[in-house]
Amino acid sequence: MYREVFAEPPYEHGEEHVRLFTDRFEKQSQRPRAGLVIARDSAGEMAGFAFGLPMPPSAPWWTELTTDVDTSVTDEPPGRTFVLIELLVRRPWRGHGLAARLHDLLLEDRTEQRATLTVRPDAEPAQHAYTTWGWRKVTQKRNPLPGSPIYDVLLKDLRS
Repeated sequence: MYREVFAEPPYEHGEEHVRLFTDRFEKQSQRPRAGLVIARDSAGEMAGFAFGLPMPPSAPWWTELTTDVDTSVTDEPPGRTFVLIELLVRRPWRGHGLAARLHDLLLEDRTEQRATLTVRPDAEPAQHAYTTWGWRKVTQKRNPLPGSPIYDVLLKDLRS
């Protein structure tokens, strides 16, 4: 599913990205309090999923930023921030509110104060969805992978 969705523009990810995702997911999904929500159709076929985990205080999330950001945003005490790692919906199931439902289910019972994610500036449907769901852009960051684009870093208050 990751291969299928991220082969589309603007991502156009290849096998290297699929391997990186698979390797990361195997490790990240074992972390305490990681969250995964999967949607399947009536035949049992996977239609979408949302995945994330609490940010450890030592995570390099707030590195490679393109602008200075106040330390009140970038300091990471334990349990403060949940990272939405992936939110994917396969093409046949788009436009029916599935992404919003996956998003809401993943975040609804979190104990963290806020959530963060990265999204490509040119991923217009995702940008629109996140804005509609209450996310706000705080900065941009560079991905450490060679040739990677700049990503917007978004935050969402989970206490409201």
